[in-house]
Amino acid sequence: MKPLLLALALLQGMAAYAGEVHSNGYTVRFDERIEDAQGDLHGETVGSIRLVRSSDQALVWQENTPLQPGCGDVAAVTTINDRFVSLCGHLGGRHYTQKIIFMQGNSPTMVSVDQYDSPSPVRVERDGSLAIEVLRRDRFPDELTGSHYFSTVYRLHHDDATFGFIPSFDSDAAEHYWQHYRATRQAAPAAIVLPELLASLLAAQAGKQSICAELATLAADLQQGQQYDTQGAHALMRKWLHKLPAIGYPAFDTQACPGRI
Repeated sequence: MKPLLLALALLQGMAAYAGEVHSNGYTVRFDERIEDAQGDLHGETVGSIRLVRSSDQALVWQENTPLQPGCGDVAAVTTINDRFVSLCGHLGGRHYTQKIIFMQGNSPTMVSVDQYDSPSPVRVERDGSLAIEVLRRDRFPDELTGSHYFSTVYRLHHDDATFGFIPSFDSDAAEHYWQHYRATRQAAPAAIVLPELLASLLAAQAGKQSICAELATLAADLQQGQQYDTQGAHALMRKWLHKLPAIGYPAFDTQACPGRI
């Protein structure tokens, strides 16, 4: 290949197109690029975000990021509705991050939420708010608890004082936690995923379903194979029910289910 053609091919590769959407009077692009600045990422494929106002083609926002565009099944750029656009990127095929741009007025704003190694799309709740699930392991930094992935629903709060994602344990989120509990329950024996199961039950307390019957069933399952007796199963469950609020889950009144744990 001739030098000029080779150079052009390299330049095209350095600015690979990843995603673009048009929303609410703006054009949003999330491109791949080759980092040319000195540092640990020099020569690596990273990302570039551009936000252009459609009316006059003015560049409103430009941001270089170590994130590479795209999150598997979640596209690099997605129009959520007429106000919000989601950008999703990763670090070397893991540690996924979503950036949400509020596309209204002359000063769009952005907020990020880490999804670690399990990306999922942003969804619109019944009240019009945005929510996203985060599965995170190693929630207890001072204790090795194994490969347990704890689910938290984050809801986007946007008012005069706040623009950011915060954990949600309301009645809308409760249904999601309940479904996560059911899926985890079917995926592995209770003894292996007990922390995840109890976390989901604590998170689902705002829903209509009672968790007492589920606690009794979990205790019975822990006793199968004689790995635990009744006292041991209840003690293990009480241990986790006491620990989980320390990482943000709602507290549970152990007197609410007499005889169950």
